[in-house]
Amino acid sequence: MLCAVRPSIYLEVEKFSLLFRTAIPFPHVVIDNFLNESVAEKLVEEFPRISSMHRCHHYLFANKYELSSWSSLSNSFYILHQELLSNQFSSFICKISGESLFIDAEVYGDLQQANNGGFLDMHADSNLHPIRENWIHRLNLMIYLNKNWRQEYGGHLQLKSNLEEIGKKFAPVFNRCVIMLSSDTTYHGYTRLNIPNDMTRKSIVIHFYKQEALNKVPFRKMTTWMPEKQLKRSFAKLYNPLASLKKRWWG
Repeated sequence: MLCAVRPSIYLEVEKFSLLFRTAIPFPHVVIDNFLNESVAEKLVEEFPRISSMHRCHHYLFANKYELSSWSSLSNSFYILHQELLSNQFSSFICKISGESLFIDAEVYGDLQQANNGGFLDMHADSNLHPIRENWIHRLNLMIYLNKNWRQEYGGHLQLKSNLEEIGKKFAPVFNRCVIMLSSDTTYHGYTRLNIPNDMTRKSIVIHFYKQEALNKVPFRKMTTWMPEKQLKRSFAKLYNPLASLKKRWWG
């Protein structure tokens, strides 16, 4: 069976683990040429049209489209999904992170896509699994599928531990993978897109969890928005607790 991830990636796990642990502003690692090129090419070719995806419901803070349950879209997506669930890949992620982490086979992440003008404000992700009360969200893995990406297109992934620091920026270039810690202060987002109308910014986002005893699970926290523009940030101070309250009352 064709592997999705390049086999040589697994052989460099110690190097990636060191880069992850020592990265600034928080643990992360960037891995280029992550997938076998033939698989990556097929994923671009078979990526769903943006019209078949749903708009992110955080309208003020994000202009992007999402699609979950993507493993059955095509054979290439199925191959990727199966490898991400494999023992080999699980061991790879656990060695990089230094934690015992896993993917939910049913709620594993999203395909994400944005067209010209799209953006994602700085935020820290929700801390728990949507359903499992004792599964803590600990890691994100993003695979970018954007060929011939130019600097002036924007859409750079930004990483900050607080909004006052410079942080790091990475272009979402073709076949680049970013693995990053997820915590209350791992703020990330991407800059507004300035791309031709026939282009989109495409990515695959996977979530990893750690199981904890119920008496050690923190209070559920929803996505915390921290926009860089002051007016939006002021509004987010109201929006964040209201969103958490809504989740507690209505799910």
